[in-house]
Amino acid sequence: MDNSVQEMLKQRREYLERLQRSVNKKAADIPEGSLRISRSHNRVQYFHRKNKSDRTGEYISKQNNELIKKLAQKGYDEKVRISIQEELKAIHTFERLLPKVSVEDLYETFSKERKSLIEPVAETDEMFADKWQNISYKGKEFPPDFPELYTDHDERVRSKSEVIIANTLRQEGIPYRYECPLMLNGFGYVYPDFTVLNIRLRKELYWEHLGM
Repeated sequence: MDNSVQEMLKQRREYLERLQRSVNKKAADIPEGSLRISRSHNRVQYFHRKNKSDRTGEYISKQNNELIKKLAQKGYDEKVRISIQEELKAIHTFERLLPKVSVEDLYETFSKERKSLIEPVAETDEMFADKWQNISYKGKEFPPDFPELYTDHDERVRSKSEVIIANTLRQEGIPYRYECPLMLNGFGYVYPDFTVLNIRLRKELYWEHLGM
């Protein structure tokens, strides 16, 4: 299973766990019982079923709208809680069944000598990142007499903040392109300060620092 799927599963699991905590927090302020809604001759009536054996329930006046809403929310939250639990269980099961090493990462487990004899069937993240980083492009030109600011890797940028950003991205091993042209429909070419590569998802992110 490729890393993008693993990452998506992780993000989905973390999202569901946050939802679960949020729904569980509301449980303290929930009244007992459930809501029954009846419609007769285009008239809607609400009833409070205080236990499971109570099939009819006690009539709730529309003036008591807060109780009606709380009971309706309770019914919804209970179904949400069940749905979250079922999906989390499925995700945990799927994650346990995944191989310890993905087919994309398998190549990197071999020695340098063996790698030289092998042609990988799937491009590794490292290969993809190197290829992405080495694509040539022409950025914006600097106006005459513009202040000269350089990163630790002698890359010229336009502000001290961008020096810090570029240096930090390199220190963290995050591939980026500085002011790489991007075609936007209706706008033509624009030049985001940084085009950053999420290696695991193999997606580009655009970082415009204090600009438009």
